[in-house]
Amino acid sequence: MYAVILAGGKGKRFWPYSTSGRPKQFIDMTGAGSMLLVTARRLAALTDPSKIIVLTVQDQVELVRSELPWVHPGNIFAEPSGRNTAPSLAAAAALIRSRGSDEPMLCCPSDHLIADAEGFSTAVSLALEVSGKSDVLVTFGIEPDRPATGYGYIEAGDPFDAFSAEGAAAVTGKTAPVFRVKRFHEKPSREKAAEYLAKGGFFWNSGIFAWRPSVLIDAWNTFLPGGREPLERIGRAFGTAGSEETIRSGYAAMPEISVDYGILEKAENVVVIPARLGWSDVGSWDSLHEILPRDDRGNAGTGKFVALDSGGNVFFNPGGLTAAIGVDDIIVVARGGTVLVCKKGESERVREILEALENGKNG
Repeated sequence: MYAVILAGGKGKRFWPYSTSGRPKQFIDMTGAGSMLLVTARRLAALTDPSKIIVLTVQDQVELVRSELPWVHPGNIFAEPSGRNTAPSLAAAAALIRSRGSDEPMLCCPSDHLIADAEGFSTAVSLALEVSGKSDVLVTFGIEPDRPATGYGYIEAGDPFDAFSAEGAAAVTGKTAPVFRVKRFHEKPSREKAAEYLAKGGFFWNSGIFAWRPSVLIDAWNTFLPGGREPLERIGRAFGTAGSEETIRSGYAAMPEISVDYGILEKAENVVVIPARLGWSDVGSWDSLHEILPRDDRGNAGTGKFVALDSGGNVFFNPGGLTAAIGVDDIIVVARGGTVLVCKKGESERVREILEALENGKNG
């Protein structure tokens, strides 16, 4: 198995810690190391570290190397230009094929947290068995426990005959059904999300995938035919002298689109494996309330904090002390001389703060 880590994001939702120079995947959210490092360690426990490939952007290559010095430099692919996930994953598939392999590639975002390592290993084992023996594109669907509106949903269809619940049990030792994907759904309203939860058969789209490189490339050529020739050029260039310019020009000619929109929503050979992984995409400061340890009043934090007559708060102040009196349901983030304070449920508006700062607004 090859493990491909998507690590080129430049998200701004974790300001003031996430910046263009050091985005979210390089932040230590839990005290266990950066999110990229935690992801890489999780994958290194499942495959040979020499088969871990990191997809990033040019100005983050040195950050990746500093976090993962044990990853071979040839396994760090720097996109010449940001063109979203479809071309970057296609390039990773072409890189693997250039090495004479068609082993399944497990594709994971670098900035998600997974609390259940055993559950993840079980799901991966099944995904590798399915993708290794069938020409399918495998998605991991997270079993929802609430009507979340911040995720896309995968609607499961009929069971995938090649891997019934019984067949899956032979691989994992557990009953773990595999379904054909009926449809992908955009982030829903709360009413629609509640309907999905009540109906069943709907799963959060985790952004974790598995497939053989040849299967992804076939899908790429079918649904994004304009990218076929550039991808072939890139594939031939890998490992050759003076390949940088060929890869740069080829990549610039690739379609700019996500793998979800460009391929998965169009393909008929997509299957979903329902999974319970203790998964979080850590999408905003609000999400830390569910991730970090909480005291008996529901306060969660990184760094020392003292909270008197206060509950349901999030304090993120690594190496510092946060003190609160008589406040509930707020988020406090401190970095050097910069402090962010907001109500829980409002942290998505951090982007507005950045826009205000860029426009010179105050108040």
